[in-house]
Amino acid sequence: MGRYLAVGHNGQRIVSENGTDWAHQQFGKEGEVYRACAYGNGAYVAVGSYGGANILASSRDGDKWKTNSKDGKYSKYLRGLAFGNGGFLGIGGDPGSVGSSSPFVMLSQDGETWTDFIPAAGKHILRRVAWGKDKWVGVGDRGRRAVSPDGKEWKDMPDVKAIDTLVDVAYGNGVFAGVGLHSLRMSTTDGLKWEHRQVGEEGEHLNSIVWAEDRFVAVGLGATYTSPDGAAWKRESNVDAPLTMCYGNKLFVGVNWRGRIMSSADAVNWKQVFKSEQHFEAVAYG
Repeated sequence: MGRYLAVGHNGQRIVSENGTDWAHQQFGKEGEVYRACAYGNGAYVAVGSYGGANILASSRDGDKWKTNSKDGKYSKYLRGLAFGNGGFLGIGGDPGSVGSSSPFVMLSQDGETWTDFIPAAGKHILRRVAWGKDKWVGVGDRGRRAVSPDGKEWKDMPDVKAIDTLVDVAYGNGVFAGVGLHSLRMSTTDGLKWEHRQVGEEGEHLNSIVWAEDRFVAVGLGATYTSPDGAAWKRESNVDAPLTMCYGNKLFVGVNWRGRIMSSADAVNWKQVFKSEQHFEAVAYG
C-alpha cells in the first residue's frame, strides 16, 4: 500500500495511507518552503528553499527525514520535481531575472545525493516535467516546451507563443498531455510536435493534470476535463477543486489555499479532509 505526501510552508510535511487520515505532521524552520515532491526508488523526496539555499529532503516512510541543503545564492532555486528514468529530476531557475531565467537541473537516484547545478539550454525555465517513452517532456514559462533523453540536454520546440503557456504535463497511453490558461489543452507523442490544441472558457485555468489508470484528468477552479487520448476531452463543472493534485489507489488527492487537503473519487466533487495553519504547495503518491 502506498502513501500520499503533502509538503509546504515552514518545512511542513505530512503523510496519509488512505488520503483521508493524515499523520506524522512535522515542520522545519520558519521560512522554509517545500515547493515540490515526488516518490520513486522507495523514497519520498521534497525540494524547496530556505533563505538563499535549496533544501533537499528524503524519507523512506514519510516520518523520518534526512535533510540536506545546497546554496543557490538567492537565484538558483529548484521549483519542480519528478521521478522517471530511474531517478529524480529537479528543475529550477530564476524567473525574476531580466533576459534569461538561467534554467538548470539537478539529478538524484535516492533523493539524498544530488548532482551539482547543471545548466539547461533555453531562455525560460521549465516548471513541470513528465517521463515516458524514454524521454522527459517539460513545459515552462512563455510557452516553452522541450524534450530531453536524460534530463541534461534539452531541445526546444521552435516558434512557441506565450499565449500557449502550459502549466502542467502528464504522460499516459503513449501520449503527453499538457494543460494551461483558459482551459488550454494540447498533446504530443514526441515532445516537439504538439497537436489537438483546444481552449475553453476565458479565465478558467487548468492547474494540474494526472494520468489516472485509463484517462487524463485535469482540474482547474470550476472545471474538470477528462480524456483517454489527449485529443477528445469531456468537461464537467467541479466543486472546490484543488490547485494541484496527485492520483493513487483510485483516489485523487489535492491541496488548496490555505493549508487545505482535499480528496475526491472522481476529481469533480471534492471534500476537505485536513486543515493546517500553514499552506501546502505540493502533493504526491507512491
